[in-house]
Amino acid sequence: MLGSVGFGELLLIGIVALIVFGPQRLPEIARKAGQLMAQARRATREFTDALDAEYEGASSPLRELQNEYESTKRQLTDSVSKLTDMTGKAPPETSNDDAIVESGDDGSAGVERGIDSQTGDEPEDDEAP
Repeated sequence: MLGSVGFGELLLIGIVALIVFGPQRLPEIARKAGQLMAQARRATREFTDALDAEYEGASSPLRELQNEYESTKRQLTDSVSKLTDMTGKAPPETSNDDAIVESGDDGSAGVERGIDSQTGDEPEDDEAP
């Protein structure tokens, strides 16, 4: 909560310390407070370094997975960019909702029908049901 102390609060603390400890002892107390803060920061840094070293084995697979994800994402982005450069236009946007898969009567692999992205209509069937 030290970060929430404003200038006015610090000024008030300084005035109270000056009154309580006097002008002769105030520099000595400020020096001691600075040393204590440095020790606290050092101890905190050592503690966090120890925790990082302890849990390195546990977080290593997550980092590898994140790196693999980023690499795959980069490769896909590069492929789309190359495709766009080759064709001169961006590939069509697709989502899972844009395609309907119908299976044949004999249980064979389905036929995919796309939805027109401009009108939102499904293509008309050539055969009656």
